[in-house]
Amino acid sequence: MRTSADMPIQETDCGRIAALRALTELKNLYRPLFGQLRTEPGRDLDESDCLLELQSFLQWKAKEDGVDITHHAAWEAWFDNQAPVPCEQRDVGYARLQEGRDGQRGGW
Repeated sequence: MRTSADMPIQETDCGRIAALRALTELKNLYRPLFGQLRTEPGRDLDESDCLLELQSFLQWKAKEDGVDITHHAAWEAWFDNQAPVPCEQRDVGYARLQEGRDGQRGGW
């Protein structure tokens, strides 16, 4: 029988969760989470510290690998995405979702 000490995801003494995962797994988790950021307006993932912290960590690792993270194609290639959607195309879709979201909230 496994104990909590044997599990790769554990609760720390201060009540936080620590996940001991491989970089590849973190990259695989990040991409769909980031994809949801702009496709489901009600989720508010863009306000999540967890996603921001994961992104910051992955950017740090990419820089260690010599990736210019300001160059979108290079950042996407680091994730092994050979056919990235251009920022302009993603941003147009996001703007449309944002307009719908503002309308749902009464425009505040």
